[in-house]
Amino acid sequence: MLDRVIAFAARGEDELVKAREEWAEKAGRVFDDDALYEERTTAFLEWFALERPLAGGKLPAERFLADEQLDDNEMQWVMSLARSHRSLFEVREVGEGHILLDDLLGGGVFSVTERRRLPGVEPSEIFEARLVANVVTPPELLFSRAFQFHPREARVELKRHAERARKAGQPRAETLFHLLRLRLKAVRYRHVTADKIYKDEQ
Repeated sequence: MLDRVIAFAARGEDELVKAREEWAEKAGRVFDDDALYEERTTAFLEWFALERPLAGGKLPAERFLADEQLDDNEMQWVMSLARSHRSLFEVREVGEGHILLDDLLGGGVFSVTERRRLPGVEPSEIFEARLVANVVTPPELLFSRAFQFHPREARVELKRHAERARKAGQPRAETLFHLLRLRLKAVRYRHVTADKIYKDEQ
């Protein structure tokens, strides 16, 4: 269903081009030879389909619901995607078939059903992800495809950023985009340690 919503959203070429430029301004501009290109493209498409309002104010997922012929199951999945939760998470525990996460921006704790062994997902790892309610077996939560990992050596500074953003009431998306720009900077400026880059941008 996510593929179908993305394909629907991408029908308007002008809107897609405009959205790509907005994403680049918010998250930092990457090129097709950048190490982050593939994961950033995945994250952009999810953001474009599920979070970015169209000219009329509706999300592409909402427009998809209104315009397409869907059965009840499909409608539930699209609504679940439209209500998905993107945030910055720290891995508390990796168990058999589940991953326990602390939401560093929202303050909640989430158990996500995940039967795969995801590379890089270890206790204390911090990454941006999107959680989607499983409409087949509620109240399970699932990951979407987009993961954006932050450097392990910047863990302390990431948690400071998150705490400051929570106390200031900063919109979650604004914080996440700021951190994505820092990550891109850390990739580009390899002669500077990641913790220093994240600290200097406090």
